Amino acid sequence: MGEGLSMTAWFAAGLGAGLILALAIYIVRASTRPLISALLRAATLPYRFILRLLGAGRRTAVNAGDEAVEAVAAAAVSGRRTLTEAALGDDFEHEEGFLQRQGVFFKWLSVRVGFMRMPEELTDELARDYAVLADRFLSGRVPIEADPRALFEDVEGAVIASQFHESDRGVLYLLNESRKLMNANVRKLAVWFSLILGGVLLLNVVLNDTGVIAGLSPISDEAAGPITGAQLSSLIAGAGSCALAALVMWALYYAEYSPYQRNSARETANFLTRYLARLNDHYRTAIGKAKSVTVGQERDSKHLADEAKLWALNINWFALRVFFIETYVRNIQFQIKRNSAYYLIFVPAAFLGALGVLLAILASFTGLSPFETIAALGWVFIVLFFLVAALYIFFLTSSMKSLEEIDQGEWISFHTLRLNAVLGEVVGKYAEDVGYWKNRVGGGL
Repeated sequence: MGEGLSMTAWFAAGLGAGLILALAIYIVRASTRPLISALLRAATLPYRFILRLLGAGRRTAVNAGDEAVEAVAAAAVSGRRTLTEAALGDDFEHEEGFLQRQGVFFKWLSVRVGFMRMPEELTDELARDYAVLADRFLSGRVPIEADPRALFEDVEGAVIASQFHESDRGVLYLLNESRKLMNANVRKLAVWFSLILGGVLLLNVVLNDTGVIAGLSPISDEAAGPITGAQLSSLIAGAGSCALAALVMWALYYAEYSPYQRNSARETANFLTRYLARLNDHYRTAIGKAKSVTVGQERDSKHLADEAKLWALNINWFALRVFFIETYVRNIQFQIKRNSAYYLIFVPAAFLGALGVLLAILASFTGLSPFETIAALGWVFIVLFFLVAALYIFFLTSSMKSLEEIDQGEWISFHTLRLNAVLGEVVGKYAEDVGYWKNRVGGGL
Protein backbone atom coordinates (compact mmCIF):
# COMPACT_ATOMS: atom_id res chain seq x y z
CA MET A 1 0.00 0.00 0.00
CA GLY A 2 2.80 2.37 0.93
CA GLU A 3 4.69 1.51 -2.25
CA GLY A 4 1.57 2.12 -4.35
CA LEU A 5 1.02 5.44 -2.66
CA SER A 6 4.65 6.37 -3.24
CA MET A 7 4.36 5.53 -6.93
CA THR A 8 1.18 7.59 -7.17
CA ALA A 9 2.87 10.52 -5.46
CA TRP A 10 5.85 10.35 -7.78
CA PHE A 11 3.54 10.13 -10.80
CA ALA A 12 1.59 13.18 -9.59
CA ALA A 13 4.79 15.07 -8.89
CA GLY A 14 6.13 14.28 -12.34
CA LEU A 15 2.84 15.29 -13.91
CA GLY A 16 2.88 18.58 -12.01
CA ALA A 17 6.48 19.29 -12.97
CA GLY A 18 5.58 18.57 -16.58
CA LEU A 19 2.66 20.96 -16.41
CA ILE A 20 4.84 23.74 -14.97
CA LEU A 21 7.48 23.11 -17.65
CA ALA A 22 4.83 23.17 -20.38
CA LEU A 23 3.50 26.44 -18.99
CA ALA A 24 7.00 27.92 -18.98
CA ILE A 25 7.62 26.88 -22.58
CA TYR A 26 4.29 28.30 -23.62
CA ILE A 27 5.03 31.65 -21.97
CA VAL A 28 8.48 31.80 -23.54
CA ARG A 29 7.31 30.97 -27.05
CA ALA A 30 4.02 32.81 -27.11
CA SER A 31 2.25 35.79 -25.68
CA THR A 32 -1.33 36.70 -25.00
CA ARG A 33 -1.83 38.72 -28.13
CA PRO A 34 -0.97 35.98 -30.69
CA LEU A 35 -3.24 33.60 -28.78
CA ILE A 36 -6.14 36.03 -28.88
CA SER A 37 -5.45 36.73 -32.56
CA ALA A 38 -5.52 33.02 -33.35
CA LEU A 39 -8.81 32.58 -31.46
CA LEU A 40 -10.36 35.55 -33.27
CA ARG A 41 -9.23 34.20 -36.62
CA ALA A 42 -10.72 30.80 -35.84
CA ALA A 43 -14.00 32.34 -34.67
CA THR A 44 -14.36 34.56 -37.73
CA LEU A 45 -13.22 32.00 -40.31
CA PRO A 46 -16.73 31.32 -41.77
CA TYR A 47 -17.49 35.02 -42.13
CA ARG A 48 -14.13 35.82 -43.72
CA PHE A 49 -14.62 32.91 -46.14
CA ILE A 50 -18.03 34.23 -47.20
CA LEU A 51 -16.66 37.76 -47.61
CA ARG A 52 -13.82 36.45 -49.73
CA LEU A 53 -16.28 34.58 -51.97
CA LEU A 54 -18.33 37.74 -52.36
CA GLY A 55 -15.22 39.78 -53.16
CA ALA A 56 -15.68 42.01 -50.13
CA GLY A 57 -12.61 40.91 -48.29
CA ARG A 58 -10.69 44.05 -49.26
CA ARG A 59 -11.43 47.71 -48.79
CA THR A 60 -11.69 49.96 -51.82
CA ALA A 61 -8.23 51.37 -52.44
CA VAL A 62 -7.92 55.10 -51.90
CA ASN A 63 -4.36 55.21 -53.16
CA ALA A 64 -1.47 52.87 -53.86
CA GLY A 65 -0.43 52.85 -50.21
CA ASP A 66 -3.67 51.22 -49.06
CA GLU A 67 -2.58 47.85 -50.46
CA ALA A 68 0.35 47.94 -48.07
CA VAL A 69 -2.04 48.83 -45.25
CA GLU A 70 -4.12 45.77 -46.06
CA ALA A 71 -1.05 43.55 -45.99
CA VAL A 72 -0.03 45.07 -42.67
CA ALA A 73 -3.47 44.40 -41.16
CA ALA A 74 -3.48 40.82 -42.38
CA ALA A 75 -0.05 40.26 -40.88
CA ALA A 76 -1.14 41.71 -37.56
CA VAL A 77 -4.13 39.38 -37.29
CA SER A 78 -1.95 36.38 -38.04
CA GLY A 79 -0.09 37.02 -34.81
CA ARG A 80 3.28 36.49 -36.45
CA ARG A 81 4.25 40.08 -37.28
CA THR A 82 3.39 43.41 -35.78
CA LEU A 83 2.18 46.36 -37.85
CA THR A 84 5.59 47.97 -37.44
CA GLU A 85 7.44 44.90 -38.68
CA ALA A 86 5.15 44.63 -41.71
CA ALA A 87 5.65 48.33 -42.48
CA LEU A 88 9.44 47.93 -42.23
CA GLY A 89 9.39 45.07 -44.73
CA ASP A 90 11.84 42.20 -45.20
CA ASP A 91 14.87 43.76 -46.90
CA PHE A 92 17.30 43.44 -43.99
CA GLU A 93 19.88 40.95 -45.23
CA HIS A 94 22.52 43.68 -45.04
CA GLU A 95 21.63 44.58 -41.45
CA GLU A 96 21.44 40.96 -40.32
CA GLY A 97 24.91 40.41 -41.75
CA PHE A 98 26.27 42.91 -39.21
CA LEU A 99 24.16 41.85 -36.22
CA GLN A 100 25.11 39.14 -33.75
CA ARG A 101 22.88 37.67 -31.06
CA GLN A 102 25.07 35.96 -28.51
CA GLY A 103 24.43 34.16 -25.23
CA VAL A 104 23.22 30.89 -23.73
CA PHE A 105 20.25 31.43 -21.41
CA PHE A 106 19.86 35.07 -22.44
CA LYS A 107 20.93 36.98 -25.55
CA TRP A 108 22.64 40.28 -26.24
CA LEU A 109 22.73 42.19 -29.49
CA SER A 110 26.07 43.19 -31.01
CA VAL A 111 26.18 45.78 -33.83
CA ARG A 112 29.29 45.39 -35.97
CA VAL A 113 30.94 48.10 -38.04
CA GLY A 114 29.32 48.31 -41.46
CA PHE A 115 25.72 48.11 -40.26
CA MET A 116 24.98 51.72 -41.29
CA ARG A 117 23.94 52.15 -44.92
CA MET A 118 23.89 55.96 -44.95
CA PRO A 119 26.81 57.37 -47.00
CA GLU A 120 29.43 59.43 -45.21
CA GLU A 121 29.13 62.44 -47.52
CA LEU A 122 26.06 64.30 -48.70
CA THR A 123 26.53 64.46 -52.46
CA ASP A 124 24.32 66.46 -54.82
CA GLU A 125 22.82 63.23 -56.14
CA LEU A 126 21.98 62.00 -52.65
CA ALA A 127 20.54 65.43 -51.79
CA ARG A 128 18.23 65.19 -54.80
CA ASP A 129 17.05 61.75 -53.66
CA TYR A 130 16.38 63.11 -50.18
CA ALA A 131 14.53 66.09 -51.69
CA VAL A 132 12.14 63.68 -53.41
CA LEU A 133 11.46 61.92 -50.09
CA ALA A 134 11.06 65.23 -48.29
CA ASP A 135 8.67 66.55 -50.93
CA ARG A 136 6.61 63.38 -50.70
CA PHE A 137 6.45 63.56 -46.91
CA LEU A 138 5.65 67.28 -46.72
CA SER A 139 2.90 66.98 -49.31
CA GLY A 140 1.45 63.72 -48.00
CA ARG A 141 -1.73 63.26 -46.05
CA VAL A 142 -1.75 62.41 -42.37
CA PRO A 143 -2.81 58.75 -41.96
CA ILE A 144 -5.74 58.72 -39.55
CA GLU A 145 -6.84 55.14 -40.22
CA ALA A 146 -5.83 52.55 -37.63
CA ASP A 147 -6.38 48.85 -37.18
CA PRO A 148 -8.46 48.45 -33.98
CA ARG A 149 -6.94 45.01 -33.46
CA ALA A 150 -3.48 46.52 -32.89
CA LEU A 151 -1.99 48.31 -29.92
CA PHE A 152 -1.65 52.06 -30.35
CA GLU A 153 2.13 52.13 -30.01
CA ASP A 154 2.31 49.54 -32.79
CA VAL A 155 0.12 51.75 -34.98
CA GLU A 156 2.35 54.75 -34.26
CA GLY A 157 5.49 52.74 -34.95
CA ALA A 158 4.05 51.47 -38.24
CA VAL A 159 3.24 55.02 -39.38
CA ILE A 160 6.80 56.17 -38.65
CA ALA A 161 8.26 53.08 -40.30
CA SER A 162 6.18 53.55 -43.45
CA GLN A 163 7.01 57.26 -43.73
CA PHE A 164 10.78 56.89 -43.17
CA HIS A 165 11.32 53.37 -44.47
CA GLU A 166 13.39 54.39 -47.47
CA SER A 167 15.79 56.61 -45.54
CA ASP A 168 16.03 55.15 -42.02
CA ARG A 169 14.86 51.54 -42.14
CA GLY A 170 18.17 50.30 -40.72
CA VAL A 171 18.04 52.22 -37.45
CA LEU A 172 14.30 51.55 -37.06
CA TYR A 173 14.93 47.84 -37.61
CA LEU A 174 17.72 47.83 -35.02
CA LEU A 175 15.55 49.57 -32.43
CA ASN A 176 12.73 47.10 -32.99
CA GLU A 177 15.07 44.10 -32.77
CA SER A 178 16.55 45.49 -29.54
CA ARG A 179 13.05 45.80 -28.10
CA LYS A 180 12.20 42.20 -28.95
CA LEU A 181 15.46 40.84 -27.59
CA MET A 182 15.31 42.81 -24.32
CA ASN A 183 11.68 41.88 -23.75
CA ALA A 184 12.50 38.24 -24.44
CA ASN A 185 15.28 38.37 -21.84
CA VAL A 186 12.91 39.76 -19.20
CA ARG A 187 10.37 37.06 -20.02
CA LYS A 188 13.01 34.34 -19.77
CA LEU A 189 14.27 35.76 -16.47
CA ALA A 190 10.79 35.66 -14.96
CA VAL A 191 10.23 32.11 -16.22
CA TRP A 192 13.59 30.76 -15.05
CA PHE A 193 13.34 32.33 -11.61
CA SER A 194 9.75 31.15 -11.20
CA LEU A 195 10.79 27.63 -12.17
CA ILE A 196 13.64 27.71 -9.64
CA LEU A 197 11.50 29.05 -6.80
CA GLY A 198 8.59 26.74 -7.52
CA GLY A 199 10.94 23.80 -7.98
CA VAL A 200 12.53 24.33 -4.54
CA LEU A 201 9.17 24.32 -2.80
CA LEU A 202 7.75 21.42 -4.79
CA LEU A 203 10.89 19.31 -4.43
CA ASN A 204 11.02 19.72 -0.66
CA VAL A 205 7.32 18.99 -0.27
CA VAL A 206 7.31 15.86 -2.44
CA LEU A 207 10.56 14.40 -1.15
CA ASN A 208 9.56 14.92 2.48
CA ASP A 209 5.94 13.84 2.09
CA THR A 210 6.88 10.63 0.30
CA GLY A 211 9.53 9.84 2.90
CA VAL A 212 12.40 9.82 0.42
CA ILE A 213 14.61 12.10 2.51
CA ALA A 214 13.84 10.14 5.69
CA GLY A 215 14.61 6.87 3.92
CA LEU A 216 17.93 8.12 2.58
CA SER A 217 18.96 9.96 5.74
CA PRO A 218 22.34 8.77 7.13
CA ILE A 219 21.82 10.73 10.36
CA SER A 220 20.78 8.71 13.41
CA ASP A 221 18.36 10.03 15.99
CA GLU A 222 21.12 10.07 18.59
CA ALA A 223 23.31 12.33 16.42
CA ALA A 224 20.43 14.69 15.67
CA GLY A 225 20.08 16.02 19.21
CA PRO A 226 16.63 17.23 20.27
CA ILE A 227 15.06 16.36 16.87
CA THR A 228 14.95 13.14 14.88
CA GLY A 229 17.50 12.28 12.25
CA ALA A 230 14.81 12.52 9.55
CA GLN A 231 13.87 16.02 10.66
CA LEU A 232 17.50 17.14 10.66
CA SER A 233 17.98 15.66 7.20
CA SER A 234 14.87 17.50 5.96
CA LEU A 235 16.20 20.73 7.42
CA ILE A 236 19.60 20.27 5.79
CA ALA A 237 18.02 19.37 2.44
CA GLY A 238 15.71 22.38 2.64
CA ALA A 239 18.48 24.79 3.56
CA GLY A 240 20.76 23.34 0.89
CA SER A 241 18.10 23.61 -1.82
CA CYS A 242 17.36 27.23 -0.83
CA ALA A 243 21.05 28.10 -0.90
CA LEU A 244 21.47 26.38 -4.26
CA ALA A 245 18.44 28.21 -5.66
CA ALA A 246 19.82 31.56 -4.46
CA LEU A 247 23.21 30.77 -6.00
CA VAL A 248 21.70 29.78 -9.35
CA MET A 249 19.52 32.91 -9.46
CA TRP A 250 22.50 35.09 -8.56
CA ALA A 251 24.60 33.44 -11.29
CA LEU A 252 21.88 33.77 -13.94
CA TYR A 253 21.28 37.42 -13.10
CA TYR A 254 24.85 38.67 -12.76
CA ALA A 255 26.65 36.33 -15.15
CA GLU A 256 24.31 36.66 -18.11
CA TYR A 257 21.10 38.64 -17.72
CA SER A 258 22.31 41.96 -16.32
CA PRO A 259 25.46 42.37 -18.47
CA TYR A 260 23.68 41.14 -21.58
CA GLN A 261 20.78 43.55 -21.16
CA ARG A 262 23.19 46.42 -20.57
CA ASN A 263 25.26 45.38 -23.59
CA SER A 264 22.18 45.36 -25.81
CA ALA A 265 21.05 48.77 -24.55
CA ARG A 266 24.57 50.18 -24.87
CA GLU A 267 25.06 48.83 -28.40
CA THR A 268 21.73 50.31 -29.44
CA ALA A 269 22.50 53.68 -27.85
CA ASN A 270 25.99 53.79 -29.36
CA PHE A 271 24.72 53.08 -32.84
CA LEU A 272 21.94 55.63 -32.41
CA THR A 273 24.55 58.19 -31.38
CA ARG A 274 26.68 57.47 -34.47
CA TYR A 275 23.67 57.47 -36.75
CA LEU A 276 22.34 60.82 -35.55
CA ALA A 277 25.86 62.26 -35.69
CA ARG A 278 26.06 61.38 -39.38
CA LEU A 279 22.63 62.88 -39.94
CA ASN A 280 23.90 66.02 -38.23
CA ASP A 281 26.93 66.10 -40.55
CA HIS A 282 24.61 65.98 -43.56
CA TYR A 283 22.38 68.58 -41.95
CA ARG A 284 25.33 70.97 -41.51
CA THR A 285 26.42 70.33 -45.10
CA ALA A 286 22.92 71.19 -46.35
CA ILE A 287 22.98 74.41 -44.31
CA GLY A 288 26.31 75.43 -45.84
CA LYS A 289 25.07 74.61 -49.34
CA ALA A 290 21.87 76.58 -48.77
CA LYS A 291 23.79 79.67 -47.63
CA SER A 292 26.12 79.50 -50.63
CA VAL A 293 23.38 79.33 -53.27
CA THR A 294 23.76 83.03 -54.13
CA VAL A 295 27.56 82.93 -54.01
CA GLY A 296 29.54 82.53 -57.23
CA GLN A 297 29.02 83.40 -60.89
CA GLU A 298 25.69 81.64 -61.44
CA ARG A 299 23.15 84.09 -62.92
CA ASP A 300 20.33 81.78 -64.04
CA SER A 301 17.46 82.63 -61.68
CA LYS A 302 15.71 79.32 -62.39
CA HIS A 303 18.80 77.36 -61.43
CA LEU A 304 19.27 79.45 -58.29
CA ALA A 305 15.64 78.86 -57.29
CA ASP A 306 15.97 75.11 -57.84
CA GLU A 307 19.16 74.99 -55.76
CA ALA A 308 17.54 76.98 -52.95
CA LYS A 309 14.52 74.64 -52.94
CA LEU A 310 16.76 71.56 -53.00
CA TRP A 311 18.77 72.54 -49.94
CA ALA A 312 15.78 73.93 -48.05
CA LEU A 313 14.01 70.59 -48.48
CA ASN A 314 17.12 68.73 -47.29
CA ILE A 315 17.46 70.93 -44.20
CA ASN A 316 13.86 70.21 -43.22
CA TRP A 317 14.15 66.53 -44.13
CA PHE A 318 17.15 65.89 -41.87
CA ALA A 319 15.49 67.67 -38.96
CA LEU A 320 12.26 65.69 -39.47
CA ARG A 321 14.19 62.43 -39.54
CA VAL A 322 15.86 63.20 -36.22
CA PHE A 323 12.53 64.21 -34.71
CA PHE A 324 10.73 61.03 -35.74
CA ILE A 325 13.66 58.75 -34.89
CA GLU A 326 13.56 60.14 -31.35
CA THR A 327 9.78 59.68 -31.34
CA TYR A 328 10.35 56.05 -32.35
CA VAL A 329 12.93 55.64 -29.56
CA ARG A 330 10.31 56.87 -27.07
CA ASN A 331 7.87 54.33 -28.52
CA ILE A 332 10.39 51.50 -28.18
CA GLN A 333 11.30 52.41 -24.61
CA PHE A 334 7.64 52.50 -23.67
CA GLN A 335 7.05 49.06 -25.17
CA ILE A 336 10.07 47.57 -23.41
CA LYS A 337 8.94 48.90 -20.04
CA ARG A 338 5.26 48.06 -20.52
CA ASN A 339 5.82 44.53 -21.87
CA SER A 340 8.43 43.80 -19.20
CA ALA A 341 6.03 44.95 -16.49
CA TYR A 342 3.46 42.50 -17.82
CA TYR A 343 5.99 39.66 -17.79
CA LEU A 344 7.18 40.51 -14.29
CA ILE A 345 3.61 40.48 -12.95
CA PHE A 346 1.79 37.79 -14.90
CA VAL A 347 4.53 35.16 -15.24
CA PRO A 348 5.08 34.86 -11.45
CA ALA A 349 1.31 35.02 -10.92
CA ALA A 350 0.81 32.19 -13.42
CA PHE A 351 3.47 30.07 -11.73
CA LEU A 352 2.05 30.80 -8.28
CA GLY A 353 -1.41 29.77 -9.45
CA ALA A 354 -0.07 26.62 -11.14
CA LEU A 355 1.90 25.71 -8.01
CA GLY A 356 -1.14 26.18 -5.78
CA VAL A 357 -3.26 24.02 -8.08
CA LEU A 358 -0.56 21.36 -8.21
CA LEU A 359 -0.26 21.23 -4.41
CA ALA A 360 -4.05 21.01 -4.13
CA ILE A 361 -4.07 18.11 -6.62
CA LEU A 362 -1.40 16.33 -4.62
CA ALA A 363 -3.43 16.80 -1.47
CA SER A 364 -6.71 15.65 -3.05
CA PHE A 365 -5.75 12.69 -5.20
CA THR A 366 -2.58 11.19 -3.75
CA GLY A 367 -3.21 11.13 -0.06
CA LEU A 368 -0.24 13.40 0.52
CA SER A 369 -0.40 16.48 2.73
CA PRO A 370 1.77 19.09 1.05
CA PHE A 371 0.48 22.05 3.07
CA GLU A 372 1.00 20.18 6.35
CA THR A 373 4.44 19.14 5.12
CA ILE A 374 5.40 22.78 4.51
CA ALA A 375 4.43 23.61 8.08
CA ALA A 376 6.26 20.53 9.35
CA LEU A 377 9.49 21.60 7.64
CA GLY A 378 9.88 24.17 10.39
CA TRP A 379 10.47 27.87 10.64
CA VAL A 380 14.06 27.64 9.44
CA PHE A 381 13.06 26.40 5.98
CA ILE A 382 10.18 28.87 5.78
CA VAL A 383 12.47 31.78 6.64
CA LEU A 384 15.10 30.63 4.16
CA PHE A 385 12.46 30.14 1.46
CA PHE A 386 11.10 33.62 2.02
CA LEU A 387 14.63 34.98 1.78
CA VAL A 388 15.02 33.27 -1.59
CA ALA A 389 11.63 34.69 -2.59
CA ALA A 390 12.80 38.15 -1.53
CA LEU A 391 15.92 37.69 -3.66
CA TYR A 392 13.65 36.62 -6.53
CA ILE A 393 11.57 39.81 -6.15
CA PHE A 394 14.71 41.97 -5.89
CA PHE A 395 16.17 40.58 -9.11
CA LEU A 396 12.90 40.95 -11.01
CA THR A 397 12.33 44.52 -9.84
CA SER A 398 15.91 45.40 -10.83
CA SER A 399 15.61 43.83 -14.26
CA MET A 400 14.92 47.09 -16.13
CA LYS A 401 17.90 49.15 -14.94
CA SER A 402 19.68 48.45 -18.22
CA LEU A 403 17.52 51.06 -19.97
CA GLU A 404 19.57 53.69 -18.15
CA GLU A 405 22.15 53.14 -20.90
CA ILE A 406 19.80 54.73 -23.45
CA ASP A 407 20.27 58.39 -22.55
CA GLN A 408 19.04 61.18 -24.82
CA GLY A 409 21.88 63.40 -23.70
CA GLU A 410 24.38 61.15 -25.49
CA TRP A 411 23.25 61.93 -29.03
CA ILE A 412 22.37 64.94 -31.17
CA SER A 413 18.69 65.55 -30.54
CA PHE A 414 16.12 67.45 -32.52
CA HIS A 415 16.25 70.42 -30.18
CA THR A 416 20.03 70.72 -30.60
CA LEU A 417 19.60 71.17 -34.37
CA ARG A 418 18.00 74.59 -33.72
CA LEU A 419 15.92 74.33 -36.88
CA ASN A 420 14.16 77.62 -36.20
CA ALA A 421 17.44 79.54 -36.00
CA VAL A 422 18.89 77.76 -39.05
CA LEU A 423 15.88 78.54 -41.23
CA GLY A 424 16.02 82.13 -40.03
CA GLU A 425 19.69 82.38 -40.98
CA VAL A 426 19.15 80.89 -44.45
CA VAL A 427 16.08 82.99 -45.26
CA GLY A 428 17.81 86.05 -43.83
CA LYS A 429 20.83 85.40 -46.07
CA TYR A 430 18.58 85.25 -49.15
CA ALA A 431 16.72 88.42 -48.12
CA GLU A 432 20.01 90.20 -47.49
CA ASP A 433 21.33 89.29 -50.95
CA VAL A 434 18.07 90.32 -52.62
CA GLY A 435 18.13 93.64 -50.78
CA TYR A 436 21.76 94.23 -51.75
CA TRP A 437 21.13 93.67 -55.46
CA LYS A 438 17.91 95.66 -55.44
CA ASN A 439 19.71 98.62 -53.94
CA ARG A 440 22.68 98.27 -56.30
CA VAL A 441 20.72 97.80 -59.51
CA GLY A 442 17.78 100.02 -58.71
CA GLY A 443 19.71 102.84 -57.15
CA GLY A 444 18.01 102.39 -53.82
CA LEU A 445 14.48 102.40 -55.36
